Amino acid sequence: MARPEARASFGSSDPLGVLMFRASPTRAERSPAGRTHAYELEVVGDELSQRLEAILPLLGQLLQEKAEATRARKLTDLVEFMTAQMVVPSVVDIRMAQRLAERHARVLNEFGHFSAEQLADLHHSRASSRTALADNWKRRRLVLALRHRDAEGVEREVFPAFQFGEDHKPLPIMSSILAAFGPNKSPWKLALWFTSANGWLPGSARPVDLLHTAPEAVVEAARRDAQGRAT
Repeated sequence: MARPEARASFGSSDPLGVLMFRASPTRAERSPAGRTHAYELEVVGDELSQRLEAILPLLGQLLQEKAEATRARKLTDLVEFMTAQMVVPSVVDIRMAQRLAERHARVLNEFGHFSAEQLADLHHSRASSRTALADNWKRRRLVLALRHRDAEGVEREVFPAFQFGEDHKPLPIMSSILAAFGPNKSPWKLALWFTSANGWLPGSARPVDLLHTAPEAVVEAARRDAQGRAT
């Protein structure tokens, strides 16, 4: 004989009519953990009912474990945020940050940069998303994207102009260089690598200056540097 009802602590409805789920008319009661709500789940068929009754205890355990993991993660995030607010940077830290900010600014000022929307316009992209083209290139590791705050202080992604050809497409060499470093070197450190003197290149040239005239040498320099500390 089919069991007519089974109580559950979750809610959904089945369009096939196998399960019927509704709020219980029983008045909600106050528990130590807060207000407890009652629901009714009507199951059609012995086999399904038995399986559901076997699953429900596991479901409760999984929900509890998920809640505890989420709580722990949020607590960690909160501690990290509060710590960041309380830590006062030293004079040395401030000077280092200033020098690094100046180097970042020089890269963007010397070579220029594009936004994802500008790249879409240059290529007459018809995609509904104005960032789709740049997102595709970034996903395929064809371009270098940097996080940068604009004049309004809003952080957004920009793409250094030195990595594009006259047709505003990524230089073929870029994929080889990014592949050589892999995911271990941060985007801004990669940008500084491109724009800093490199002992592996003739005359300790900057990689950015040889992207068109000696691309093989730049790729080889990237591979040699990637063998060292790339973080």
